[in-house]
Amino acid sequence: MGEIRRLGYDELDPALRETLRAKVERLGYLGEFFAVAGHQPAATRAFQEFTESLKSALPAELTEAVALGVASTLGNAYEQSQHEQLSSKLGFSDAWIAAAVGRGDPAALGEHARVARDLALRVVSGYGRGAAADLADAVDVLGEDGAVGVLLTIGRYVAHAVVANTLELRPPVPMVVAGAAP
Repeated sequence: MGEIRRLGYDELDPALRETLRAKVERLGYLGEFFAVAGHQPAATRAFQEFTESLKSALPAELTEAVALGVASTLGNAYEQSQHEQLSSKLGFSDAWIAAAVGRGDPAALGEHARVARDLALRVVSGYGRGAAADLADAVDVLGEDGAVGVLLTIGRYVAHAVVANTLELRPPVPMVVAGAAP
C-alpha cells in the first residue's frame, strides 16, 4: 500500500508501448522509470519524444556530458549508470566518462562537451541562477541553437532525477567508472 505499481511492458498503453518498443528491444528490458511513468501514458510518450528530439538536436558528446553531469550532481545513479554504459558504447573513454561525472580531468571532455557540462553543473547547482557567464560561454562555443539545446537537455535530466530519486530507483546496469556511483 502506498507504492506505485510497476507496469509490465504488455500493460502499457498501446501508443506508449510503440513509442518505447525500439528502446525496450535495444536494452532487452523495460526500465523501471518507464514501468512507473507508464501510469501517465500521454505525458510519458511526450517525455520520450522530447528526449529523442533533443538527441537529434545535439551531438552525442554534448547530450552525454550533460546527462552524466546532471545525473552525478543530483545523485541519480539510475540514469548515471545507463549513460555511462551508453557513453562507453558510443566510444567515449573511461577518462572521458570520469570527467563528465566530475571525477576526472575536465580536459578529457574537449571544449564543446566541457562547456556543455559546465553549464549543466552551474544551472543545477543554482537552479538556473548565476549561470549567465556559463551560458555566454556556451553560446560562444556552441552557438545559440546548441546552447538552447543544452538548456532543454538539462531540464530533461533534472526532471528524470526528481522522479528517479523520489522512487529511489537503483541502477539497472553496472557503473562503467569504478567508484563513480554517487
